[in-house]
Amino acid sequence: MKLSNLILLSIACLAFFYIHLWDDRLVTPQYLIFLFICACYGKYKKDSNITHISGYIFIVTGVSFVVFENGMINYVTPSESPLLQGTVIYGTQLILSLATVFVLIFRVQLSKLISKSPKIELTNFDGIFHWIYIYMSLVYFLGMLENIAWSYFDMKSWTLIYDNFEGLIYIAWALCCGALLTMMILSAREDGSEASHAS
Repeated sequence: MKLSNLILLSIACLAFFYIHLWDDRLVTPQYLIFLFICACYGKYKKDSNITHISGYIFIVTGVSFVVFENGMINYVTPSESPLLQGTVIYGTQLILSLATVFVLIFRVQLSKLISKSPKIELTNFDGIFHWIYIYMSLVYFLGMLENIAWSYFDMKSWTLIYDNFEGLIYIAWALCCGALLTMMILSAREDGSEASHAS
């Protein structure tokens, strides 16, 4: 099977698996575990690009998970105000997602500040990850607008993002996992070809 077909199949399987679970308490830890494994793989292979990309995404996703899993939003917003609560929830997710976009766009510069590794460079995948998070930012922004329309303007039929929110985010996560998986496979192949040339 060609590498491109294998990656597309893995993305489709991950998206189906995430959407089938449809529970962020199950899916988010699995996504974090995958990101952590990618970061460890990059560290083991001394591939700073994989380590940093997966590490940055892991940190921001982890912060989001801790904030929402511990109910910190509920402590600062009254539950009887769905407008305020929904705006803060979607707004927090939007800010974290935009922060990830910013970090991923300037990933090489940031990585060079953190690490002295000579292998840090712009990869073909750097142009993919920030677009995934731009898409997620758009989902959060539309979700915030929909919540305002639903709670303030009483447009109760406006629930498209709310009804499909998990699926829209899980698709992005599956794409992210697929891109990282591709990076790891290509990194392993490069190591194998270098070893064969050396022998």
